[in-house]
Amino acid sequence: MKSNFYKTGLIAFIVLASIIFTKEDLVAQEKMNFSKKFQIGLTARSYGDSVYLRWVLTDPIAWRMFKANGLIIERAKVNSDGSAGRYERLITEPIKPWSIEKWEEYFNSRGELDQTQLDNEAVAFILAIGEESDEDLTPPQQEEEKDFLKSITEKKSGQEWGLLLTLLAANNSLTAAEGLGLFYVDRNVVPNETYSYKIYSEVKTELYSYDTTSIVVKNTSYEPKSFLQKLEAKENEGSIEIIWKQNEQFSTFNVERSEDGATFKRLNDAPLLTLKAEPDSVDGLDSFLDTLVINYKPYIYRVYAKTVFADEVLIGEIKAMGRDRTPPEQPFVPQPIHISDREVKITWKMADPPAKDLAGFYVGRDSLINGSFKPIHSGMLPPSTSEFIDKSFSLSGYNFYLVEAVDTAGNSSKSYPVYVVLNDTIPPSPPKWKEAFMDSNGVVTLRLIPNEEYDLMGYRILKANSPEHEFSSIIESFGEDMIDYRSFTEFRDTVELNTTTKYVYYRATALDLRYNESDFSAIIAVPRPDIVPPVAPVIIDAQASDKDITIQFIPSSSEDVRNHIIFKKQADEERWDTIAVLDAADSIFIDRDVKQNILYDYVMVAVDSSNLISDMSAAIQAKPYYLGILPEIKNFNAVYDDKHKVCNLSWEYENLPDVYFVVYRSYENEPMRRYKTIKLSDIRIFADNDFANGIGKYFYAIKAFNNLNAESVLSEKREILVR
Repeated sequence: MKSNFYKTGLIAFIVLASIIFTKEDLVAQEKMNFSKKFQIGLTARSYGDSVYLRWVLTDPIAWRMFKANGLIIERAKVNSDGSAGRYERLITEPIKPWSIEKWEEYFNSRGELDQTQLDNEAVAFILAIGEESDEDLTPPQQEEEKDFLKSITEKKSGQEWGLLLTLLAANNSLTAAEGLGLFYVDRNVVPNETYSYKIYSEVKTELYSYDTTSIVVKNTSYEPKSFLQKLEAKENEGSIEIIWKQNEQFSTFNVERSEDGATFKRLNDAPLLTLKAEPDSVDGLDSFLDTLVINYKPYIYRVYAKTVFADEVLIGEIKAMGRDRTPPEQPFVPQPIHISDREVKITWKMADPPAKDLAGFYVGRDSLINGSFKPIHSGMLPPSTSEFIDKSFSLSGYNFYLVEAVDTAGNSSKSYPVYVVLNDTIPPSPPKWKEAFMDSNGVVTLRLIPNEEYDLMGYRILKANSPEHEFSSIIESFGEDMIDYRSFTEFRDTVELNTTTKYVYYRATALDLRYNESDFSAIIAVPRPDIVPPVAPVIIDAQASDKDITIQFIPSSSEDVRNHIIFKKQADEERWDTIAVLDAADSIFIDRDVKQNILYDYVMVAVDSSNLISDMSAAIQAKPYYLGILPEIKNFNAVYDDKHKVCNLSWEYENLPDVYFVVYRSYENEPMRRYKTIKLSDIRIFADNDFANGIGKYFYAIKAFNNLNAESVLSEKREILVR
């Protein structure tokens, strides 16, 4: 059996390869590591004293391998922490279907069957056990290949249907399930204990293998009510659809109906079976459509499920009725009319006379044609109504209307949305400036904050060279073309830069689709970039004294002057030095950092707000005049050293060039006379040891001189006594 199955599986694989690849590719395909892993569906039910296990294989090839080799079931106790203990086999040998001999023994020993009932055991045996599986599937010659592939395809389809019917027979009979090797009862269990079961096969070929499937079961008493669920009913016109949730243990279904709540009649002639596109799609929905109903007559439905453990359980009960689902006639709504400032009239037409079950109307409004259209009135309008006055519409937005007709069953139909054109006399709000600036080439960029009016058409930009002048329109961002100008909020203009006018002025208006124009915006002043330097200041006088020079000047006539800068140098030098930065309004400067009898040159420039610098003014010269008086000598002292017979003189004086000092001395009552000349200008001490007159009083004083014959006043006299 095993060798025949392997032969058949290999032939099927080669046939599949021949469908996909050319004959030249076949050799390479046979060398590929191709394998398929079969899934085993496993479920369980506990009874307290036992655990029932059911499993299923949905692939014909997997079924053939199972019949030949069987499956192994192991069990482990689940610990309190959720971990599984050591797995042990429930039986020593793999579980397989009964042998033909055992099947014959069963059929010979069972009693007579109800001839009106399907013999599930016989179906299981005939379709799954008694079949021949050694058909000649030898690959054909080339001329026979097409017919061979067709026969293989047809056989595969037949095997799948045969397996499906076999599994249904197992679902309907635990004896059939046991005979097919798809059912096992574990009686060696402890109540309320938790077990983990796994099922697998040790057989693996180059092409096929099984996946291991496991399930955890707590061994409690079986409770059929655990399958109860809340059913759903779709109450249609002339029909009712009952919907329920699938479950992994459900196989087929039966639906019963009662008109009085006591007597139920089964509606389906055969058990309901829904084939799933995917084997694992057990958590979906199943349904049954009852088309033999009378509208508004209540019915009670019960749904029963046949489980894989061959019993039938009630999964739910629901009460439902068929209902009128035909909507009323669709209202026809012509374009609404704006009849006054705060009133819009909406009218609609219906058949005359209207349907008897017409309950009334709702009028809805929205700013979007595909909006939600909430009612604009309280309560439903009577069925005789054909118009409505809306007093709450938006004056600044879109207004779409629709009329909804509702019948007594709650069915409704809606008209197509219609738009009302308002008699617009309200202009937009004045625009607001976001920013404006001018670059060095005279290009002006103007940006507006977008207006929010729904019917905005565009903007008009106006310009002037003075806020007092009349503004001229320079840009209009609207027209008769199809361009949507509402998003245009940035504009550009070009102006002349070589002008004395510092600013250019702009204002704007907004227009709607009916050419209503807003008031003017605020005026925005855009400064021109400064490329013209300021006018140079004019020095008109330089008055010198012996201590300073006063500069008088006419400030620059340019409006944007920020500072005046004064430069100075000695007449015989080249380098100009900055000596003062004056404010724009200053017109006089006194230079006290001067020396007598030195000739100085002065010039000025103006600097504007753009840091542009004017030309230099004409230079002017001035010289502080010389008085011939040197500064007085300070802190003159005379100290006699009796031990060394010397008089030490000291004094303080400014560091002036070309200065020398003359010491004056007298004895007793004699007049002061020039005594000694000190030629070095940096000497501030002198020692006198010539006392030829002998003992007595000596008097000292000192005076400063320079090469220009200037002199200081004589210092105070100092007296010493020589003994």
